[in-house]
Amino acid sequence: MVEGVIASNKESKYAHSKLYHYAEDAYITVDGDILNAVVTFSKDMKRLHIAATWRDLLRLCVWKEDPKTGDLFVLFKNSGIRTEELLPFRDSDIGDLFPWLYYGRRFEVLRKICRVAKANAESRTSRNDILVHCHLISEELQCIIASSL
Repeated sequence: MVEGVIASNKESKYAHSKLYHYAEDAYITVDGDILNAVVTFSKDMKRLHIAATWRDLLRLCVWKEDPKTGDLFVLFKNSGIRTEELLPFRDSDIGDLFPWLYYGRRFEVLRKICRVAKANAESRTSRNDILVHCHLISEELQCIIASSL
């Protein structure tokens, strides 16, 4: 196999497989600690796709199991969002930011966030020679809505 996939859950796996059609054994469904899955990934492949839900993508971006809103504000400011745009979300759950970005058509920000997750995953995987692609999966729509590609 040349490519493998770490999926956040079965819905993420399904959304990725709708587009990429990889063999069943190319998928690792995490349903838990995605950070550990990336760190311990050791299959002999050239490329790793990560099909992540919003929360798992943010975990990859800040490399914390439980990211806080403050962690995300720094990430979003570096992705082109002004501080005053983030103020209404200062006491919000991290899940509340996704609909604001998605329905606000801020796809360039979502792509930048995918690229940050990609860079973090590449630097932390046990394989130094692997190329990582990160895909943000909408569980509601069951499709990829942003990617590091």
